[in-house]
Amino acid sequence: MPRGANKDYSAKMSENLKKALTEMLILSFLSKKDMTIYEILNILDKQSDGVCRIQYPYGVIYRMSDRKYIEIAGKAISNDRRRIHYRITDLGREYLEKITGEYESFLAGMNMIMRYVEQLSEADEKKD
Repeated sequence: MPRGANKDYSAKMSENLKKALTEMLILSFLSKKDMTIYEILNILDKQSDGVCRIQYPYGVIYRMSDRKYIEIAGKAISNDRRRIHYRITDLGREYLEKITGEYESFLAGMNMIMRYVEQLSEADEKKD
């Protein structure tokens, strides 16, 4: 049996896609308004019917903060919980614009490929 053959590659692919898009999604929200991590996670979960649920967001938050894409906008205490609001920086806006463009180009390329594949299938059906 090939190495790793019993892994669920569909779940792994889904997880990798989620990781790749997480920064873009978080920065997109923060480009509209300052938010807490909880607010961002709640919106991602609800608006995607759970598909974009992020279990451990702090790594990406800390990484984007270290890269100066986001910063703390303010802190508040609510129901004995500390809430940190984040905001996007100018550098974060530039990065968001870049990765959004790359995402759109990639999707356009994928759509062209999928249309081509569909045409191949239709051509094979016409031969039969």
